Amino acid sequence: MMSKPDIRKTIDEIFQLYNKRKPTTKFTFESVADIFEIGNEVFMKHGDSDIGKLMNRPETNAPDLLDDEPFSFERTFSIYRELEPDFSDVTPELIRKVFELNSKIAWKKYREKYDKYILNLYPQHPKDEYINYLAAVVYFEKKQYSKAIKCLNLAIAQNGSSSLYAHLKGLCLMFNGELDSARTYYYQALFLRELNHDVLPELKGNKKIYPNHPVEYNTSVSTIKASLRQLDIMEDTFVQEILPLLD
Repeated sequence: MMSKPDIRKTIDEIFQLYNKRKPTTKFTFESVADIFEIGNEVFMKHGDSDIGKLMNRPETNAPDLLDDEPFSFERTFSIYRELEPDFSDVTPELIRKVFELNSKIAWKKYREKYDKYILNLYPQHPKDEYINYLAAVVYFEKKQYSKAIKCLNLAIAQNGSSSLYAHLKGLCLMFNGELDSARTYYYQALFLRELNHDVLPELKGNKKIYPNHPVEYNTSVSTIKASLRQLDIMEDTFVQEILPLLD
């Protein structure tokens, strides 16, 4: 990943080339396509090693973020319509906004395809802990916690020593209102992490079904402890504010 100074340098280079090649810097619909074209040229020039890695990425049946097509009329028009009220000329700031907005749109489109792929796939692979874990993450982000728990249970059946699974299950239970059970899983996750008994998710099945750009959940001792503090607050709120109302 490029550092911030490198990004600024790259944006400035794109802007300089744009000025040299275009008769005007007035921002028009065509400007977006021109920025993509020049940007692609600059990125190719500065990213030889990264391009080699991308070309050699594993084959997969899953949607691939890199299959995105930014040069479509729909994408170009969408970006132009979003930025046109705020920019009248092509500037380095506009160029940065074009690429940021393109990345945001590309990620949204990828997630639509990715989520559909994972949720259609996991029922076919009940013993694949990694696919069921990925499905749990999708359901967790959709706030469908009971479905996420079912997927996590399948993953845990294959690997009962993952702090990641335990922490994520604890979160699902907490948001489902099962506070005591959530605490049990938080402590289990903390135990596995602090005593170095943690076993990471394993990709043991058919490699072609695994996505190159998975959406995963990350955990650590500090995030688990933060979840425990959140649980304490929820329990205190229940005791002090909800129970009196019930009485």
